[in-house]
Amino acid sequence: MRLIAAAPLTPRWEPLAPRRIGPGEVRVQTRLSALSVASELSVLRDGPFPSALGYQTLGTVTEAGPGVTLPVGARVVTTLGHAAWGVHGASRVIPVPDDVPDRAALSVILAEETAKGLRRVQPAPHERVLVAGAGLLGLLSVVNLTRAGHDVSVIEPRADRQALARQFGAREVYGPEDAPRDSFDVGVECSAAPAGFAALLGALKPRGRCVVLSDGNWGALTLTPDFHRKELSVVASSDGEDYAAHARWWWRNVSPVLEALYPVTVAAANLPDLYARLSTPDRPVSALVEWIP
Repeated sequence: MRLIAAAPLTPRWEPLAPRRIGPGEVRVQTRLSALSVASELSVLRDGPFPSALGYQTLGTVTEAGPGVTLPVGARVVTTLGHAAWGVHGASRVIPVPDDVPDRAALSVILAEETAKGLRRVQPAPHERVLVAGAGLLGLLSVVNLTRAGHDVSVIEPRADRQALARQFGAREVYGPEDAPRDSFDVGVECSAAPAGFAALLGALKPRGRCVVLSDGNWGALTLTPDFHRKELSVVASSDGEDYAAHARWWWRNVSPVLEALYPVTVAAANLPDLYARLSTPDRPVSALVEWIP
């Protein structure tokens, strides 16, 4: 079975059609899936319908086709979404080292997608970086940046997420009205909110540069007068480039702090009911779905 957005605010299970595996493919049985809360709520609200829900998953290879060297029983991270199993090309799954816990491993897909965005603005070692939003993308950006030796600060309105940003390595954490203006060289937009984006642009120095990782699903991200006055550069970034390459770096930098990304855990059978609880302003950064007790 897999979970889909069948209609507005209507998650629904649908059966998975039988699927044989071919050369170069593996069948993966899901152990855990992680919610991208804001993105999934946006799909449930606005469609298109029907749409599959979910993104990052961790599972076990249960069958391997001809030409595959990955052994049956290997733990892998994939992008099956909220589905009990799936078939992938073996080159598209990321093997997880034995010493990396399941919950920490789940972050590797979005870790590369945030890292790719950071590569688009290429912060130098001496530059100050400001991240807007301490949700899933923002916290993973903080990890990528701090593990690479950068000085990172965060704008975040919620006190609980401010504490998380500090736990993840941010040097300074500001409320939206408190960030010093004209003080940062590089901005990373992860708030998905107009107010967060505006505060980020205001905090950048003249000729500063900004990458937008969020998709503005809590309001349109518009360019403020600071964009023109300070001649800022703003670029967008979406999917990653080389997930396997970043995974090799990520596994060396995995920290127990990553497990704090998932404060809520539910059984797969209870997942449809979870979305209503997540639609409140105090929603968690993410949540885990357990498929195998």
